[in-house]
Amino acid sequence: MWNYLDKRRATIAALKDYDGMKLIIDSYQDDLKLAKEQTIGINSPQYGFAPSGTNKDNPTEHRLLHGIDQTTKLNERYQQAQLYFKWFEPAWQELSRDERFILDVCYRTPNQSMNEGLTLLMDKYFIAKTTAYNRKNKALDHLTLLLYGSHH
Repeated sequence: MWNYLDKRRATIAALKDYDGMKLIIDSYQDDLKLAKEQTIGINSPQYGFAPSGTNKDNPTEHRLLHGIDQTTKLNERYQQAQLYFKWFEPAWQELSRDERFILDVCYRTPNQSMNEGLTLLMDKYFIAKTTAYNRKNKALDHLTLLLYGSHH
């Protein structure tokens, strides 16, 4: 089944996920602290004439359950981001500086098209568009090989 996966497309998706995963790692402590702060708190007592017997009317319980749910989600996202970096970073570091630059400008730069990335390569290396495209493909194939063991 492994042979049927589009490993190049998966590599491109992994490149595009890098900044999001980095943000999860970098903001984890602050997000966790905020979730815990929102969970803890004391509401003023609210007196009513009729007792309520439903959990929906208990804001403290609702806040606690929401906080537990948020904390669980943050922990899961953080663990996924850690696994991503444990898998991705060694392969990324195996690339040459030029290969990392090429993949950065072609795939990781936000709000930039592939043509804009290729134009940056053409300008930096003084090469034709087809040569820039070939270098991009070669760098992508190298990273795919490092991540998945093959690029086909």
